[in-house]
Amino acid sequence: MKKLILVAAFFVCSFEPALGSEDPALQQLLTAAEQHANLYYDQTTPFQLDVDFVAQIEVPLEGHLTFKWEAKDRWWRKVVMGDFQQIEVKNGDWHYTLRNIDFTPLRVGNLIGLLDHGAESSQLVAKKEKHRTEHGIEMNCIEVEHKGYVESSRDVCLSPASNEILIDEWKEPPDEQHREQFADYFDFGKHQYPRTLELLVNGSKVITAHVVNMTSAPFDESLLTPPEGAIARRECADLQHAVPVSTPDPAYPRDASNDKLMGDSTVAMTVLTDGSVTDLRLVGRATHSMNDAALQSLKKWKFKPAMCGTEPVVTDITVVVSFRLD
Repeated sequence: MKKLILVAAFFVCSFEPALGSEDPALQQLLTAAEQHANLYYDQTTPFQLDVDFVAQIEVPLEGHLTFKWEAKDRWWRKVVMGDFQQIEVKNGDWHYTLRNIDFTPLRVGNLIGLLDHGAESSQLVAKKEKHRTEHGIEMNCIEVEHKGYVESSRDVCLSPASNEILIDEWKEPPDEQHREQFADYFDFGKHQYPRTLELLVNGSKVITAHVVNMTSAPFDESLLTPPEGAIARRECADLQHAVPVSTPDPAYPRDASNDKLMGDSTVAMTVLTDGSVTDLRLVGRATHSMNDAALQSLKKWKFKPAMCGTEPVVTDITVVVSFRLD
């Protein structure tokens, strides 16, 4: 049987699954652990974070990230990975991106998510406690649900002694197992942050990051000036994400079906204020015929556009089209 699975970033924000009952004691423990690790929570002092990392794409690529933060809506970030460079600026409602290719590699997005350690505390609902031992290390694991995601299971594992987050793992649709690992915590102001951060996908290590510098530092206001040629996106605090209204499926390519081939085509694209899409870019590839089928179909998708209040705004999304044979 041929099967198509479509997973899109916008579904995260447009679908609110029914949540089971919360365990109040576990919720308090989880929230405290997440907030203690979250550099942005109750943070009033500007800081600079520097990270060296290795990302596994086709080959391992070394990179460096510098993040300069003053407030949740005032920051500057630069990522260099091999030949790739990207600068981002957040200033109020506006987010600016300048990069030297026409898309952000998936592993760069993964890295940024990994470094936003503990930032999801308000979105996680603690359900029940589990005890686990790995490599002789005991952990208290909390089964959680995310208020905006459809997840078959997710566990956040804490150190019994310090309540530091050691592992955060979940299933990523359609069929990936993601596991974030954190170690060697150090004090920074009111927070503790891991010096070593890793991401494993289906058991393979795809990102290893090491904090090389974390300091309180004055914020240079000139960094908020948008770089020349940057892409500008309005991202208001109450942004309502784009919602699909017409999503025709691609046909399973005959050659891939005959050869019993399966794969995932990952496409980044922009949803305009009229609900149409543009700037489709392959950021993760399957076979040529699968990629072509996915692109041709996604060009026809229509949306209710993202909204800031009553104003439609341009937004960027990523869609994974998974070709599967049962």
